[in-house]
Amino acid sequence: MFDDWQELLSPISKSSVKAEEMIHPLSHYWIASSHNTYLTGNQLIGESSVDAYITALKQGCRCVELDCHDGDDGEPIIYHGHTFTSKILFKDVVEALKTYAFERSDFPLILSIENHCSIEQQDRMAKHLVTILGDLLYTKGIKGDEKELPSPMYLQRKILVKSKRLSACATGNDNDNQSESDDDEHDNSKKKKTKEISKKLSDIVNYIHAVHFPGFNNDGAFFHMSSFGESKTIKILSDPETARDFVKYNTRQISRIYPGATRQDSSNMSIVEPWVAGCQIVSLNYQTDDLQNHLNRAMFTANRGCGYILKPEFLRDPSLAYSPTSPSGLDRTKFPTLNLSVEILSGQHIPRPQGVEKGEVVDPYVQIQIHGHPDDSNDTENHKGTKIIDNNGFNPTWKEDFTFNIKVPELAFLDLKVKDHSHTGKDQHLGSYAIRVMDMQEGYRRAYLVDYSGKQLKPASLFVKISKRWSK
Repeated sequence: MFDDWQELLSPISKSSVKAEEMIHPLSHYWIASSHNTYLTGNQLIGESSVDAYITALKQGCRCVELDCHDGDDGEPIIYHGHTFTSKILFKDVVEALKTYAFERSDFPLILSIENHCSIEQQDRMAKHLVTILGDLLYTKGIKGDEKELPSPMYLQRKILVKSKRLSACATGNDNDNQSESDDDEHDNSKKKKTKEISKKLSDIVNYIHAVHFPGFNNDGAFFHMSSFGESKTIKILSDPETARDFVKYNTRQISRIYPGATRQDSSNMSIVEPWVAGCQIVSLNYQTDDLQNHLNRAMFTANRGCGYILKPEFLRDPSLAYSPTSPSGLDRTKFPTLNLSVEILSGQHIPRPQGVEKGEVVDPYVQIQIHGHPDDSNDTENHKGTKIIDNNGFNPTWKEDFTFNIKVPELAFLDLKVKDHSHTGKDQHLGSYAIRVMDMQEGYRRAYLVDYSGKQLKPASLFVKISKRWSK
C-alpha cells in the first residue's frame, strides 16, 4: 500500500545532497557533532571504545572529540581524565578515523582535540595524524587574502584538526595560558593549566583554531573558534542583546557548545536553543537515548545524512533583523509565517511498551508538539494531542485535525509521540517521529515510528495528512 514516496520526508532528501547548498563558508552550517565521542556510557566509569567513534561516524557525525592524555611507552591515550573511564590508544582511534571518516559522508570531518599531553606526546599525536591519515588530513595554511572559511564542498574528504595554535611569532614550542572553554563549565578532568603547545601539532591546525572567547566586542579572525559550556550558553541566550550578538558571531565564526559538567550521567542539554542562535557545533552524547538525539537525527536526516545542513539566510547574513529570543523580529515579507495543518488519520501496528512481549492491548494516543524558536516552542497552542483509543494498537483511527501557526518555520520541528494511556501508572512512550517542518512533504503521508535510540519500529507508523499555507 505504501512506498517511499509517501513518507513525510522526501526520499530525494534522504538519498541526495543539494550540491548548490554546499558552497557556503563552514560557519553557515549546522554540523552534526558528538561530545566525548569515545564513551559508551556515563562520564565517570563508562567504557571508552574505538567502536564508539565508528558508530558516530556511521550515523553521519562530522565533529568528534578526542580527550588526549599522556600514556605509557610514549603513546598518547584517550579517556575522560581523572575519572575511572577506561583508556584507549590515540593511534587506534586515528586508524579507525582513516577507515570510517567518509563512509557515510564525503564532507569534512573535524577532530576536536582536548590536549592534556606533554610536548613529546603531542609530537607523537602529530606524527600519527600525519602518517596515518596521509592526504586525508588538511594541512595547508591560511592564505593572507582569505576573508572567510572555506566551504564543505571545497573540503570534501578532508579531515580538519580543531585545537590551539602557537602565536604567529613563535619559533618553537610555547606556553598556552588560556583555555578555549569556559572555566565555570569545565569539570576537574578538563581544567586547563599553563601548558606548552607542540609546534608539530600546532602546524596542522588551520581553519578551526581554538581560542579563549574574547567577548562579542572583540572581532576575532574568521578561523578562530571558541567553546561555550551549557551554563554560559544559557546565560548568553537569556539576554536579548547578547543573544543577537551570538547570532552575528555565528555568521562568521564557529562556536562549539557542550553539555555542562554536572551531566555525569551523559544526559544532554537542550539542543534546539543553540541551533536557533546559529551555533554550528552543538555536541551531544550520542550514546544516550533521549529526545535531544531524536531531534538531532531529525535535523541531519535530510541532505543524504551528510552531517551538514545549511542555516537559513537570517542566520547567515548579519545585516538581517533577527533575534533568537522572542519576538524574532523577522521581516515577514521575506520570511513569512506558516499555517501548518496536521491531520492524524490512523496508526498501524503500534508496538507495546519496550520490553513487553505480551499482555493487555495498548490504548494509544498521539502528542503533537512544535520545537523551534521560542516564538513557537513556548506557544501553548503548539502542544496538542489526540483522543485515546481504547484497546487497539493494530489499527487505531483518530481522524483529528490540528492547526499550528508557526512563526519561524525555518527553525521548527514537528514531533509526533505515540503513548499508551495507563489507568494505574505512568503513560508509556511507544514510539516517535520527528522532522524539520521545512523538509515535510504535503498530502497523505506515512510517518514510521522509531524509539529514542533511533531504532526503526517498522511496520509501526502513523498515517497523516499535511498541508501548508504561508502568510506574509
